[in-house]
Amino acid sequence: MSDDPRERHAALVRLIEDHNHAYYVLDRPAVTDAEYDALYRKLLALEAEHPELVSPFSPSQRVGGAPREGFVKVRHAVRMYSLDNAYSDEELAEFDRRVREGLPDGAPVSYVAEPKLDGLSIEVVYEDGQLALASTRGDGIEGEDVTANVRTIRSLPLRILERRSITVRGEVFLHGADLEQINSERVAKGEPAFANPRNAAAGWLRVLDPRITATRPLRVFLYQLVDGGRLHQKHSSSLEWLSEIGLPTHCKHVVLGGLEEAFAHVRGFDSERHALPYETDGIVLKVDRYDQQEVLGATAKFPRWAIAYKFAAERALTVLVGVEVNVGRTGALTPVAILEPVQLGGTTVSRASMHNEDQVKALDVRIGDHVWVQKAGEIIPQVVGVQKELRRGDERAVEMPRACPVCGTPAVRMPGESATRCPNGRCSGQRKAAIHHFSRRGAMDIDRLGISLVEQLVDRGLVEDVADVYSLGKEALLGLDRMADKSAQNVLDSIEASRSSRTLERLITGLGIPMVGQVAARLVAEHYGDLAGLVGADTARAADELAKIHGIGPKIAESVARFLADPDERRVLAKLVERGVVAVQPRPEAAAAFGPLAGESYCVTGVLSRKREDVHAMIRAAGGEVHESVKKGTTYLVTGEKVGATKIERARKVGTQIMTEKALYARLER
Repeated sequence: MSDDPRERHAALVRLIEDHNHAYYVLDRPAVTDAEYDALYRKLLALEAEHPELVSPFSPSQRVGGAPREGFVKVRHAVRMYSLDNAYSDEELAEFDRRVREGLPDGAPVSYVAEPKLDGLSIEVVYEDGQLALASTRGDGIEGEDVTANVRTIRSLPLRILERRSITVRGEVFLHGADLEQINSERVAKGEPAFANPRNAAAGWLRVLDPRITATRPLRVFLYQLVDGGRLHQKHSSSLEWLSEIGLPTHCKHVVLGGLEEAFAHVRGFDSERHALPYETDGIVLKVDRYDQQEVLGATAKFPRWAIAYKFAAERALTVLVGVEVNVGRTGALTPVAILEPVQLGGTTVSRASMHNEDQVKALDVRIGDHVWVQKAGEIIPQVVGVQKELRRGDERAVEMPRACPVCGTPAVRMPGESATRCPNGRCSGQRKAAIHHFSRRGAMDIDRLGISLVEQLVDRGLVEDVADVYSLGKEALLGLDRMADKSAQNVLDSIEASRSSRTLERLITGLGIPMVGQVAARLVAEHYGDLAGLVGADTARAADELAKIHGIGPKIAESVARFLADPDERRVLAKLVERGVVAVQPRPEAAAAFGPLAGESYCVTGVLSRKREDVHAMIRAAGGEVHESVKKGTTYLVTGEKVGATKIERARKVGTQIMTEKALYARLER
């Protein structure tokens, strides 16, 4: 080796990075642990002798810096979608049908199959060949800056040869053997074991002290080059290129010629996946060509060009030792099975849903029974069967309570409903569930307000409703169990963040109005504009006004109107305003006041030559209004290829004129 310190340093860095890649990415270590440690000590000694050689990209700097106060939000340049799921060959065939119908006639389609990794999704940005930013998926639009933590993961290079700015996405995960060793050590210390690799990886990546992350055997596989069409024609080419420039990929992708090849690959991989060192519960199929991905686009939640095929859920047999009845925010009484702990899909399961009284009766399940528990696309395990042959005769029937287990109010069951409910709106069980729902990520996203804290707040009389959350002070929080000064401040900071930075759509979702999901919440929010508008709504006219909004039916409109007219709910809304909650809904893109399409409305259907979103934007820019479906008053139905008969018939029925996509563009050029 050269006598020049800089050359020796550069050689050691390259050698250690090569060994990191071989060990953490290829699973083919080229040296023993002792030999690796000796190289690392040489590097440390050289840097101690020549401090000027230390750079942010040296392997010695992966130990992590000082703890941070909290995570900073990062907005993704391109939305990180989640994937739609398929659980059968039929659902996979339906996905293939939708893809082919969404593309021009006869267009050949090839898919890329990849293992579905069981970890935490991240996005990594390289600028001028250097790792510049790493963030979690978050809600798909915004994530958390975890750059300092991700820099400690040895499988991810801090520098690459590619100088163009690139953004890549992947999964932080953990090998099963690593988790077993860590859990053994934790149990020996009297600490609880991690339930599965995903939870462990997510927890370690989000600790505020990067030095802790640096001690954990986390790994990264990258599976997407964002804006890959800028550099390649196909997703498979991007994956190969990422590997060529030194980035870690799973190297398990396969290009498939069509549906039959996809079926064969899924069946083969299902039998092979258990030999992998990491957990995977399915296969992700993606349309290979980027131009076809562009044409297919995305729904509000999922890309239309990809799907996750989930393997059949594992089932486990265990004993039902008891039943606990939970009270939901709507008063529904839900039986929850208390089980002898059992391993299922990499997690320890001790509780499982039994949905409602009808399900209990249909299963004929009894306390003491051996029951089958399953997770099939559900986060919460379910009791799905009873092994009646194992009954001994001393099993006891499951009795649903005739009164609310929390407040004692007689339970009721309305005709046509499967749920038994507590009718007492002041029931503390309902209030706890409602406040927890209000704080969840899809609503007001108060991430420090967990269910155990909510229970304490309600039980001690500190919080009566969701508005009271915004009057909490540090002194009150410090009186709660396991609440130190720093923890109390974190809770208050989380509450404060939600006070002024959440949309009205999120607030309405959090209020839990019956029948109002996220889509309806957005439409209602766009109608009222902000919280003040919601509070000032004319309750006598609300149902009629809302029913006129496309996408809100009369039942949803009536439900919202009843909520707004309820004195207790209005009191809570007024308290939210008094306590400084600001919830404003961005207005949807409006049509231009003037233009060749001014005063006209358009519904667009079929396979188009351009992205549907772009066509909608062109219509609005020209003064037209866009309707999602044909209704009375829609001026034109614009048709592309492969138009269904239903919309054509609907257009003729309501007097909507029909024009081709080409004719629309001709009108736009007037």
